[in-house]
Amino acid sequence: MPRIAFSLALLAVFAATAPVAAQPKFNPKPQNPVIPQAGGKLPPRFAALADVSVDVVPASVKWGETVTVKLTVALKPGVKAWTYPFFPKDSEQASRNSVELPPPGDLIFIGKLTDPTTPPVKQKPRVGAKNGEMDQYYDQPVTWEFKAVVSPTVKPGKKIVAFDDISIQVCDDDNCHIARGKHLPTATLEVIEGASERVNLSDLAAALEVLKIQKSVIPSPGGPTRDVPQVLGPTPTGNAKETGVRKVAKLIDGYTAELKAIAESIVPAEAGSDTGGGKPGQSGLWAFIATAAAWGLISLITPCVFPMIPITVSIFLKQAQGSLRERLKLAAVYSGTIIVVLGVSAFALLKFMAWLSAHPVTNILLALIFIVLALSLFGMYEIMLPNSLAKRLQAKQAKGGTIGTIFGALAFTVISFTCVAPFLGGFAGISAGSGAEGSLIAMPTAREIAGGLAFATAFAAPFFILALVPGLMKALPKSGGWLDSVKVVMGFLELAAALKFLRTAELRIFPTPQYFTYDVVLGGWVAISVACGLYLLNVYRLPHDEEKPNIGVPRLLFALLFLGLALYLLPALFKGADDKRQRPAGAVYAWIEAFLLPESEPWPTDLKNTIERSKASGKPVFVDFTGVTCTNCKYNEETVFSRPELRSQFEQFERVQLYTDEVPAQAYVSDPGLRARKAEGRVNADFQVAVFKDGALPLYAVLMPQPDGKLQVIGVYPEGKINDPAKFAQFLKDSLEKAKPKK
Repeated sequence: MPRIAFSLALLAVFAATAPVAAQPKFNPKPQNPVIPQAGGKLPPRFAALADVSVDVVPASVKWGETVTVKLTVALKPGVKAWTYPFFPKDSEQASRNSVELPPPGDLIFIGKLTDPTTPPVKQKPRVGAKNGEMDQYYDQPVTWEFKAVVSPTVKPGKKIVAFDDISIQVCDDDNCHIARGKHLPTATLEVIEGASERVNLSDLAAALEVLKIQKSVIPSPGGPTRDVPQVLGPTPTGNAKETGVRKVAKLIDGYTAELKAIAESIVPAEAGSDTGGGKPGQSGLWAFIATAAAWGLISLITPCVFPMIPITVSIFLKQAQGSLRERLKLAAVYSGTIIVVLGVSAFALLKFMAWLSAHPVTNILLALIFIVLALSLFGMYEIMLPNSLAKRLQAKQAKGGTIGTIFGALAFTVISFTCVAPFLGGFAGISAGSGAEGSLIAMPTAREIAGGLAFATAFAAPFFILALVPGLMKALPKSGGWLDSVKVVMGFLELAAALKFLRTAELRIFPTPQYFTYDVVLGGWVAISVACGLYLLNVYRLPHDEEKPNIGVPRLLFALLFLGLALYLLPALFKGADDKRQRPAGAVYAWIEAFLLPESEPWPTDLKNTIERSKASGKPVFVDFTGVTCTNCKYNEETVFSRPELRSQFEQFERVQLYTDEVPAQAYVSDPGLRARKAEGRVNADFQVAVFKDGALPLYAVLMPQPDGKLQVIGVYPEGKINDPAKFAQFLKDSLEKAKPKK
């Protein structure tokens, strides 16, 4: 009895001081559910198929005693219906029930959650499966049992036991119906004051451990990890193949300490041992600047910009009255003003987009903006800035001279903003949303300034060049209906970008995409390419188009380009006999595939376990710092890593992926929740910066455990996107040579 009394006292202390936090959460999305209406009882369609009851055994208990909460789903006799387990054998099974146990309160839930074996779970072919995959289900009444300990701090009296966060799915041949916690009945438990002789010491110890975990889950206010939920996953139940890649979620405090200890044991690479050549990120910077300049030049070919180029230059020539010096001064002032205004705008957009590009809300907003801009380019409506501002600037321009030229440039920038905005927004959005770098550290202010200046300078350059050499104006094509066609084509490209942003947002919200899947977005791109090609062939017209009896050769070539792209991408929507996606050959599909963020073959994501395997096998550790929404990462993983010669080399490494934005749900035995996965990603990002002084994505490093317990950095690959697979293969080969024990 003294031992029991001590345990109860200790339990009471923890129960009184431990903060409330969520228990393990298991919430995969059901297939095609019919969401029931709100109400205090089972939804009618659900109730027609099954009954649900919640019972507590025993119903009358004392402090510290153990009870069993039973949840029963009783399928109606004579009705062909079924329900699903919470933890099917195949972790990829989408149809399942989900539950999050109540946090410690009157009851402290203990033990791991399992599905009953009586009645026996049955199997049926998975919908759409081609390789014999099976889904588990119950077609008989089934009862789940949850063990709990009565808290020593609960007051005597009757208590309500309810599952607030639960989702039960019952299906028939027509559809699936869901009952959530608010629809389910509750149970009543009576707590009697007094000492008990039925206390189970092992259950008390388990309850005490739960409270210890809960107390460490929520850090103290102002702590280093506040606002970071910490979720403990269940015991692995998958087969050996699954558990070799999948892991159990760890407490964030413990995981942070684990990576900190690893970081402190890492020895930097020896001087002069850097494998590969070139300055990391230098080629990427110039490519970024070139892309910015290209977007600036493209924005010139719009109806509200292109016709103004010769008109504006003619004004310079007239005001200069034949003086080359005056002409150049006016052109420089005009172009400089445009560069400042557009450069600041581009810089602000790049800075804003880079900051928020990883957030799902930002990607949804980007998609909506792109759709609005696309509809404007199609001629559905026109986006206009306030006329009062444009008129005021034009009035200042009429004064002439340097001041008039400045206000003339401002007026032109404001008036042309309707046409320039889609291209400026497109450049900023795609640059930020592509996930090419993956972190704020990877895109410093200097890079954004360079990109903004490149965009603005390319846009303003023709005004200065034509003022310097007026004769070149004769070579400019005349404005006309072709400019409207340019707007429509850019509208189609804006729609394609919107689909990509919606996919990125869904990847950050749901563990498994349900709506904007890779197939849906790729199919949308195929449809957009076909629609664009048919438009260029004059198969249909839009409201602002002029009627034309024929098309020019350039327009025909662009039409064939878009139609050819659609045919080229079409095979990727189908799977071969091996149930794998067909991959059209060539760099074009490789880039599109990476840009649309396909689901890659998973690697282990537990660095500590990988290091332990390395010590046992003698193989070096290949660390892949990657991201869910990182385009360059996906390009490398899908196009480069899949090469046969690299696959054989990778077999000589213990491989691990460390996601720095959020860890995919597929990396766990059971999804611990989005916030917990993001928290682990932030810890990985901090580890990357602490060890390698670089936050760019992707980043590849090779580590080798040493006899003294340290970890030696063998090498770090010097570029993100792998442009030369042979060079990367040589990096792997050199790393293997350096990892060999020295004689």
